[in-house]
Amino acid sequence: MSTQWPVKILLVHPRAPFLQKEKIIIAADCAVISNGMLGERFRKGDTVIIGCPLLEDPDRIMNKLSLVVKETTAREIEVYSMEVPCCHAIHMMTMKGLREAGKENIDTRYYIVRVSSGKIEPYRPGVIDESMIEAERKAHGHIH
Repeated sequence: MSTQWPVKILLVHPRAPFLQKEKIIIAADCAVISNGMLGERFRKGDTVIIGCPLLEDPDRIMNKLSLVVKETTAREIEVYSMEVPCCHAIHMMTMKGLREAGKENIDTRYYIVRVSSGKIEPYRPGVIDESMIEAERKAHGHIH
């Protein structure tokens, strides 16, 4: 069982001991729920911090991620979002935080979690495919 608390990006202290591990995972809230492997990693003790780039204040999330990245001693960061385009902001926020902290040398990997399958795939900046558009339509009530 994980001893990390809290888990929300907006609530974590940038110097929290659990952010000083070798690797941290930054994920959209729904990604952790949609993919059981991410939840299991948290329960086994991996550092996982979560937030919603759509429903929480994006400026506050961006500022907190910048502080977390600045203060962490982690050498690896994994970032997970849902495939829906509105969720991709968590990737951009992390990238900006790394640049602002001068820590672009941290080994950072970006992933999306597919809505219908829960499958994890590499995130490709700027690439929006038909499945992403359809998932967005369904999520926001625009089914055609």
